[in-house]
Amino acid sequence: MPSSASIVEELLYPEFAPILHPFLKEMFEKKSYTAQKMENYLMNRSEMERLASRLESYPYNLVSDPSNICYLKCPLCPTWKDREGRPKGKMSKELFQRLLDEMGPYLFTLNLCNWGEPLLNPELPEMIAYAKNYNIVVGLSTNLNILSDAMAETIAHSGLDVMIISLDGASAETYSKYRRGGSFETVIKNIGRLLAFKEEGRKFPLLIWQFLVNKYNEGEIEAARVMAEKVGAYFLPSPMRTAMGSELLFPLYKRVEGMKGWLPENARFNRYAYEITPETRTRQKTCKWLWTTAVVNWDGSVSPCCGVFEKAWDFGTVSEGCAFHAVWNGERFVAARKMVGDFLRNPKGNEYTAGHEQLICSRCIKYGFLED
Repeated sequence: MPSSASIVEELLYPEFAPILHPFLKEMFEKKSYTAQKMENYLMNRSEMERLASRLESYPYNLVSDPSNICYLKCPLCPTWKDREGRPKGKMSKELFQRLLDEMGPYLFTLNLCNWGEPLLNPELPEMIAYAKNYNIVVGLSTNLNILSDAMAETIAHSGLDVMIISLDGASAETYSKYRRGGSFETVIKNIGRLLAFKEEGRKFPLLIWQFLVNKYNEGEIEAARVMAEKVGAYFLPSPMRTAMGSELLFPLYKRVEGMKGWLPENARFNRYAYEITPETRTRQKTCKWLWTTAVVNWDGSVSPCCGVFEKAWDFGTVSEGCAFHAVWNGERFVAARKMVGDFLRNPKGNEYTAGHEQLICSRCIKYGFLED
C-alpha cells in the first residue's frame, strides 16, 4: 500500500506551480496533522468527482486576505478604483486564529493575499507563525514597496514558505508603467533587506520575482532574469490576466478589449488571442473553487472564488456565531455547486442558471469559467 507521502507527491504536487516542485518535500516535512489532511483531501477529491453539492470535507486550500488595502494604482486592479465594492480593512489576529483552529488541520496551502497588500497588516508575521503550527505551506504575494527592518526580520523568521514579489520590469521606467505609485529601487532594496535577515543556508522563504509580461516590458525579460539571479530570487515571467474584479461579470471579448493596450506581442506570454469574437469563451472547462478552495476576506466574508471583488456576491460570513463549515454548506454554496455540477454533467446551454442570477457562478456558465 502506498505511503501517505507518496500519495501526497502523486496527487497533490501537480496542483503547485512547477517552480515549487523541487522544494515541496521540505515544505511538507512536518508530520503533524498529516493523517487528517490526507483523509480530508481524499474525501474532498471524491466529493468533487461526484460533483456533490453538500460536502463533508473541508477545502484543502485557503486564500485569506490579511488586508485589502493597497497604495499602488495598477491600471487593471479594482482595489483603488472601487472604494464601495468591498469595504477596506485588515483582518484581526483573533478572527484569523479562529478560522485556522477550525480549518488548519485539513489545509495543505494558505495564500495570505487577495485584493490588497498583506504587509500592511502588522499582525501578518504572527498569522504566518500560527498557520505553520498546523503544518501548512504558507505563501503570499506582495508589491514589496513597504518593508521596515522590524517587519523584514519577523517575516524572515516567521516560517513563511513562499513570497511572490510583483516586479514587472528591469528598470524604473518600465516598472512604473503598471505598478503606478511604486518604486523599482525601493523593491530591490527591500529584497536585500529581507535577505539580510534570512538565516544563512536556509532556503525559505523562497523569493519569487513575478514578472507580469506586457507590451512595455517584454523586451526586458532576460535582463530581469539576470537581475533576479543576482539578488537571490527565482524568476517567474507570467501572462497578464484580464481586468481583475470583472473577470466573471462580462464576456471574454469585452474583458480583453479593455486590456488590449497591455497585451505583449510575444505569443508565449499572451493568454488571449488578439482577434476574439463575442461568442468566445474561456479555455477553462470546469470549476474547482467551489469544492477545493475557500476564499475568506479580511472581515470574515466568504467569496466563491478569488475572482469575486464586490462584497454583494459573497456567500456568507465567518463569525463567532457562524463557523466556516456552516458557510461552506450554506444555501448559496450548495445552490452554486448544484448549478455548476448540473452544467458539467450536461453542458448544453445556460438553462441551469434560471433562477440563480444572484449567484455569480451563473456568469461562469454563461461566459466560461475563471481561468487557472
